[in-house]
Order: sequence, then structure tokens, then C-alpha cells
Amino acid sequence: MRLRTAWLCLPPVLCLSASIALAQDGTTTVQKAPVTTGTVVPAQDEAYDAAAPAPGDISPGAPDEGAGWDAAVEAAPASRPLLGAEQDAAVQRINAYFNGITNLQGTFEQIDSNNKRDTGRFYVQRPGKLRFDYAPPSPLRIVADGAYLAIEDSDLKTIEKYPLKSTPFRLLLGDGVDLARDARIVGVESGDASLAITVEDKDGEAAGQIRLLFDTEPEMTLKQWVITDAQGLTTTVNLENVVPGRKVAADFFNAKVSFSPFQ
Repeated sequence: MRLRTAWLCLPPVLCLSASIALAQDGTTTVQKAPVTTGTVVPAQDEAYDAAAPAPGDISPGAPDEGAGWDAAVEAAPASRPLLGAEQDAAVQRINAYFNGITNLQGTFEQIDSNNKRDTGRFYVQRPGKLRFDYAPPSPLRIVADGAYLAIEDSDLKTIEKYPLKSTPFRLLLGDGVDLARDARIVGVESGDASLAITVEDKDGEAAGQIRLLFDTEPEMTLKQWVITDAQGLTTTVNLENVVPGRKVAADFFNAKVSFSPFQ
């Protein structure tokens, strides 16, 4: 069976799209129904304060307090797109950051398109291994052992497995990270002590984009990724307390075999 690339077809921390990827042949899974995603309702404008002075009550000589805010906004440093040699140098810097990682851990906050928030801890061991432990009440745990990525749901008692190469993490956890080679670079931006890159599937088989945001001072650190699916819905994952990881047990990145109490 030909396994279609499933970049954006994986659970929350990877950003689910409505489609379901094919699980690895021979793996017992329960296919979940697509999650119905509603439209985020924007916050209502604040009620007008009747006690505030009407425009005609403002003295002609009074300073315009809003002018200072406008000036500050205009003066704030904005990110700028990088092109040509600048872009190539930034992509190489990002490649070097990932290739320099051996062990990493920290905490994450995930925000979906409905502003639902989940938190937890993550662990990375290159090449190929990662683990996301979601804090309760989420029933999820995501584990990659170098070959397969497993999604464990303790509520449904299911384990779904996908080849790691069919997930977005293949771009970042391989032996040699090379985003220009393995993805299509949509854009690279430089800001005030920050660097961002947006990439998408090079083969065009999976719709959507991934944007990675880095702090560059005092040192290069991955701070956030945002995945936009084919419907334009986004999932944002913010990373905090990112530090070199400690040595862990050999089976730390192994998925459960089964939730059955008889095994």
C-alpha cells in the first residue's frame, strides 16, 4: 500500500487537518472522526463609555494622547523579509541550529483555532526521537522512536502509528537537516532579535504551511511554530523553559504496545 505523505494530518501538537492519514499496515488503530472546527468568534467591541467627554469637549490646547501611541507603533521595529544571499544565510543558520541539537526539553502551550489551550512537556533526542506529554485532562501522548510516530489516547485506549518520514518532524529530526533541500521555502523574516521561516511540503501532496519562530539573542532558540492547514485554520505551539535535555532511559521514547491489561 502506498502511504500518502501526512504532513498536516496528525493530532494537536502537529496540527490536525480534517483528513485522516493511513496508519502503518499491521497496526491496530481506531480511526477517529474528523473534529468539527468552528469559526473563532471575534471579541465584541467594548461598550461606549457615556462618561467620556464628547469630541467637542476636548480643549483645543489639550495634547493628543493618542499621538504618542501612534508614534510608538510607527517606531516599533518590524520584521523584514530576507531575500537572496540574506535568506540563504538565515536558512543555513536555522539548519545549523537543528543539526546542533542532541537532547532538548521544555514545556509547551498549544492553542488551536478555537483558542482552546493545552499544556505539557516535550523532549527531543536527535536523530528521530521525541515525546510530548500532555497535562491532564488531555489524554494524549505523542512518542517518536526514530522510525515511527505513535499517538496514544488513554481515554479511547487507542494507539495510532505513522512513519516518522510522513510527519512534519521529518524536516527537523533527521540526521542532516536541510530545509532548502527537503521543503519549499515560502519566506524568511528577520525581526528584533528574532528569525522566522515559513515552509510547505515540497511535493505539494500536503496542503498547508509551517512557520517556525526563533529567538536569536542571547542565543538561537526555537520559541514557536504555527501550522496552517488547508482550510486556513491555525494551531500555535509556544515553547518555554527550553534547555539541553538530560540523559533518559533507553525506553523513554518507546510507544506503548497496547493498552490491554492482559499484556
